[in-house]
Amino acid sequence: MIRRSGAAGVDRPLSVDEVALRVRNLIDYDAVLARVAVEGELTDFKRHVSGHIYFSLKGQNASLSCVMFRSDAAGQLLWPEVGDRVCAVGSVRFYDARGTVQVYARKLFPLGEGAAARAREELRRRLESEGLFSPARKRPIPAFPGVVACVTSDTGAAVRDVIRQFHTRFPLAQLVVVPCLVQGVRAAESAARALRRAQSIPGVEVILLVRGGGAKEDLNPFDDEELVREVARSSIPVVTGIGHEIDESLCDMASDCREPTPTAAAARVFPDRAQELMAIAVRERRLNADVRHEIGRAESALCAVRGSLGKNMEFCLQSTAQRLDTVSERMSHKLTGETRIAASKLTELERSLENLSPHALARRGYGLVLKGGRPVCAARTLKNDEKIVVQFPDGDVLGTVDEVALRA
Repeated sequence: MIRRSGAAGVDRPLSVDEVALRVRNLIDYDAVLARVAVEGELTDFKRHVSGHIYFSLKGQNASLSCVMFRSDAAGQLLWPEVGDRVCAVGSVRFYDARGTVQVYARKLFPLGEGAAARAREELRRRLESEGLFSPARKRPIPAFPGVVACVTSDTGAAVRDVIRQFHTRFPLAQLVVVPCLVQGVRAAESAARALRRAQSIPGVEVILLVRGGGAKEDLNPFDDEELVREVARSSIPVVTGIGHEIDESLCDMASDCREPTPTAAAARVFPDRAQELMAIAVRERRLNADVRHEIGRAESALCAVRGSLGKNMEFCLQSTAQRLDTVSERMSHKLTGETRIAASKLTELERSLENLSPHALARRGYGLVLKGGRPVCAARTLKNDEKIVVQFPDGDVLGTVDEVALRA
């Protein structure tokens, strides 16, 4: 019988519920047990029709009951086999109904090499069937990024390699380090959160996801489904450099560009300023040479045109002069003929005028009769005693009308 001392020193038995409450409080207020990762051998694995998973983790001297509810089990790989060594991440709670301590698992990770390989291959096939690794999804990496986010541990060698490449190759850009865990059971979740933060950085054009080399199991977080999907759905191109050259994680397959190491990934993102300047100088020299060559060709063509133009001009001038001579001669002949015709017409007009002139009439015996300075054209216009003047070529005759005799 369990007994306790009361405040007044009176002993009384505890009820089952009171004991259970004390045990639960002890567990619930333990910060370590609230978020724990437990390693052990998988035993008694069973999937209930409800979708919940029940299993046990066995150690050397003890065993723990575990449960994974349907909401968490839905995304869990179908890799576990009895005898596999695994790591369950979740919390330790007291199950009142049975009076047992249970591990409420949120995730289950393989630890043995065989189990890890089976899990990774199953996930790879599933994600590949969904098209997450398709080359058609790969996006181009900006040639000269202005802002680059680097998701990695802020204390590891990888971040130092990236920073070194940044300062050496392209310090004109801006590098933002988004720290996360890169090892351990919480690394995948931490890296996924960091990727989401990196995408929210204003102006970021490319994201580096890097981790230095290590044991094969140390790279397991980069085969985690949540992290792989986060890489695939990133709105910003992702360049990975995880482990060594021989290592290839599922994150590498889902990324837009995979490089063998963090240094190589940084070199892929940051252009080499010295090489770019050298390439610009080479292009400038080639351009100048091309321009000089084209100018030389243009000058040669211009000289040829000038020579040809000179010859053509001389020929044209000669031909024009000859045509002018011909036209001038034709015009001279035409003008001479027309002048003769005009002179002949003028002579005829002169003769006609001469015949019509008063002097010609006077020479034939006619005179011009004037009255008041005006010619008299009819006898009936005259009256007796009017003064008249008769003009002749050699003088005028003054007279008076004595009588006007009109013809019937």
